[in-house]
Amino acid sequence: MTYREFIDAARVKIRERMNIYLGKYRNRKLLNKNVTIISNNCWGGHVYRYLGMEYLSPTIGLYFFANDYVKFCKNLKYYISQELQFISVEESKHREDLYERNTTCPIGILDDVEIIFLHYKSEEEALEKWNRRSNRINWENVVVKFSEQNHCSTKEILDFDKLPYDRKIMFTTKDYHAKSQILWGGACEKGNIFNESVLFREYVDPIKFINGEDCKKRQRYAERKLKKLNKAEA
Repeated sequence: MTYREFIDAARVKIRERMNIYLGKYRNRKLLNKNVTIISNNCWGGHVYRYLGMEYLSPTIGLYFFANDYVKFCKNLKYYISQELQFISVEESKHREDLYERNTTCPIGILDDVEIIFLHYKSEEEALEKWNRRSNRINWENVVVKFSEQNHCSTKEILDFDKLPYDRKIMFTTKDYHAKSQILWGGACEKGNIFNESVLFREYVDPIKFINGEDCKKRQRYAERKLKKLNKAEA
């Protein structure tokens, strides 16, 4: 573990403990607390815990590859209505990446969309929690978050930006001139953003995002950092 990773881990541990006490005060600023956060990774779970709220979304403790996630969001009600099945790493279309990551967690599939249940110990646990949380979705109050990682190309960036959600955000490593983009000034490599789940409030105010307000933070700082990163890679 690097020094930065150690600091981030300690930061999260302290925050998770404080969430128990402070969450109920933070969420008083929300206009509607019954919000479903659809996220391509663990970002949504961190927001729910930060606000001391029940998970009203099945996308907790898991991640999607970019193409699968955008497809999932395009037809959310259809995919949620499908029965969750499980496949082996060998059967996955992402098997090369999963082998490289030494993946041993359950891999779910909804029709043609795969879900990597990173923080689940068994298929039984993943299925039970997916079904329970899917039933809690508030279809009248859905927000959607994406980030540039897991083989995300310009196509996924632009397709996500066209999705018909009133409240959606997307962390990107450069300016794609997309309405929903938020520049990520933190660690990234070859188009992959790291730690945006751990540092989930660095460049966005999640409360303002949920409320439908201007939620971008520190974008000038992010721009400067990205320029330095691009110069270093040139």
